[in-house]
Amino acid sequence: MCRVLLVDDEFMARAGLRATFDWEGNGYRLVGEAANGMRAMKWLENGEVDILITDIAMPVMDGLELTRRARELCPWVKVLLLSCHSDFDYVREGIRLGASDYILKPTLNADSLKTILDQMRVKLREEQANRELLEKYRDKQVAEQQEELEKLFIQAVRGNEEASASLIANLTDIPHRYGMAVLRVHGIKAHSLESEVRLGRAIESMKTFLYERLEAPAAAAIHPDLLLAVIPERVLSAGRAEEVVGQAVRNGELADDAYAAGISRLHGDLRELQAAFAEAQQALEDTFFYGPGSIVMAEERPQPASQSLPDHGDMLHLLKEALVAENHSEALLQLKRITGYWSRRFKTKQQVIVEAEQMLSLLTLSKHYNTAMVHHIRKLSKLDFAADIAKHVEACFSSMPVPDDSGIPDTTLHGRIVMQAVQFITERFTEAISLQQVADEVNVSRNYFSEMFKKVTGKNFIDYLIALRVNRAKELLAESTLRVYEVAEQSGFNDVKHFSKQFKKIVGLSPGEYHGQPHKPGGEANSGKQDTLSEQKPFS
Repeated sequence: MCRVLLVDDEFMARAGLRATFDWEGNGYRLVGEAANGMRAMKWLENGEVDILITDIAMPVMDGLELTRRARELCPWVKVLLLSCHSDFDYVREGIRLGASDYILKPTLNADSLKTILDQMRVKLREEQANRELLEKYRDKQVAEQQEELEKLFIQAVRGNEEASASLIANLTDIPHRYGMAVLRVHGIKAHSLESEVRLGRAIESMKTFLYERLEAPAAAAIHPDLLLAVIPERVLSAGRAEEVVGQAVRNGELADDAYAAGISRLHGDLRELQAAFAEAQQALEDTFFYGPGSIVMAEERPQPASQSLPDHGDMLHLLKEALVAENHSEALLQLKRITGYWSRRFKTKQQVIVEAEQMLSLLTLSKHYNTAMVHHIRKLSKLDFAADIAKHVEACFSSMPVPDDSGIPDTTLHGRIVMQAVQFITERFTEAISLQQVADEVNVSRNYFSEMFKKVTGKNFIDYLIALRVNRAKELLAESTLRVYEVAEQSGFNDVKHFSKQFKKIVGLSPGEYHGQPHKPGGEANSGKQDTLSEQKPFS
């Protein structure tokens, strides 16, 4: 509804206006009334008026002055002037000051008032629509200009000289000295639409905050989880960088430990953007040693340790010897010695990852090794901090069974892989499993697994699988009253004709014939072939 304010120094005139017209019924709401222009100002100052109906001749502040003040405070307001006079000088002055219409009190009635108010309302709506259209256009222009500036910014930090020159020409308010911040969001799962949307929303929110609160001359997302920003010298010099970055993260609705940031030293020339970016990136890499929620300043980078470190090769050799000797406690001790030097002072991030891979690879020397270790090694690249990698490596070592002198035979690597595959097949042979699925489970290629399986078991994969299913069918036929097609389904065959053919080929009898034979304990018929899995070659 249109909001209407009545202003007249005569109480009876205001009462007559209230009673003459059905305000609510015609879509208007009286927000208030006043006896002079000064008392009417509070509604205008609060922006609560769309249409102002005012008498011209009033004490304290007359209608013409009120019209002028109203148009200054609320340019959209439509003003209807009322007067008992027919002097057109009032009309001309009122129109000059921005009044929309003029009506003589003696001629005022409900119909004439409705006509004028409805015209004003139409004009209000048209102007509002035009303002919104103009605002959208301006917002679009600003967004396009900002997007272009951010593209130049990204190209400049990557060393594009032409982009640097364009950026300098466009950034007229760049501070004399500045620093670069690189902020990374972590802990949000990849390859999930919901996570990608959440990540994008968080990055955009943080970027907006840095523009508004930090007054960053430039900020841009160089990667879905990586945000760059130029930080003015006044923020860095005041030591507020950590505070501002923390506020930006919370503004992005992230947990305090869902980010890490690196900040460069101060630079005095935009042509040094690439160098500033490299410094900030290195500082960000160093957060690897401090954990989530950390912020590292480039000037804080410590000098290399002056003390001599134990030779890593020697420590790795001692770890290897402990594993070969099945000395579990000694292996953990050597592991902790190695990870104890995983700090920013002694190592780089890449060195830590390489050492972790080396230690996990040594676990293959244990007879308790299984191919799941490949998964553990691959996981290293997905961990963000040194403490997480150390914890992961120690967990892998701690999960190894403590030797109990039970005489577990030391099998070959091929044998251990096939044993794991056989266990997987035995648990799922009644399901639709494939050679590729089993090969993926033990982390080897399909062709390599096929050859290895035949060499160790003496059977190819499909014959081994069919034999398991036929053995299961024999048990069901001997111990239940299931129909043949039901036995086929419960044994893993999805075609009863194929089942009958394979069953007869292996057993020497059709399923129906086998079902009619007397059976020995264990489900074996008194006649027919004897071809069971017990006849396969032993693991070697």
